[in-house]
Amino acid sequence: MCWSSTINSFIIITSKNEVFLIDENLTSIKCIQTIEKKRWLSCTCSDASLFLATNDYGSDIFQFNLLSSFNFITQWKSPQTCNYSEFVHNIAYNNGTLALIISQECNTQKRIELRSSSTLEKLWSLPYDTTCRNGQRVHRVCLLKYDEWLVIDHNTSHLLHVSKDGKVKTKRSYEPTAHNAVLFGSNILAIRTTNCLNYYRV
Repeated sequence: MCWSSTINSFIIITSKNEVFLIDENLTSIKCIQTIEKKRWLSCTCSDASLFLATNDYGSDIFQFNLLSSFNFITQWKSPQTCNYSEFVHNIAYNNGTLALIISQECNTQKRIELRSSSTLEKLWSLPYDTTCRNGQRVHRVCLLKYDEWLVIDHNTSHLLHVSKDGKVKTKRSYEPTAHNAVLFGSNILAIRTTNCLNYYRV
């Protein structure tokens, strides 16, 4: 799920490979018919575009126009997105860039990469170590203040604070294990665990 401030709507990916719009009041839901059904895994929005990544080896990333009924703009494929044996777990947009979490299916090393949102050119890449659990692919990235990033490593119950130039500033354990995080406004960080939603001022 992601939020578009341009159209004031949530964008939801379903297990049936469809993409839906839900308005800000949660009173209306509709399927986006112009987006083809695929095994979608992650989404994010810029002011003008929706980006969707597929749940496949050698994940594809698609770009759609938010301002013209989600018309297709472009598609990036492996090896430009990632290697053929890798997944793009999560994508997040910020200020003309896309942050990607990438790894092989069962590999103890993942990486966060910052790419240009217009060309997918790699700006920097930061590997980090984790553990391998069958069926566990919960690795998320969340935008923080000052163009920095928070990486959620579900497998090891750690949070990584990554600087705007791709350096680890801090690494901390987090219990109970975090599943996802989002920054509200400029200084409220919400972290979701299995049973709780915790808020922090940052």
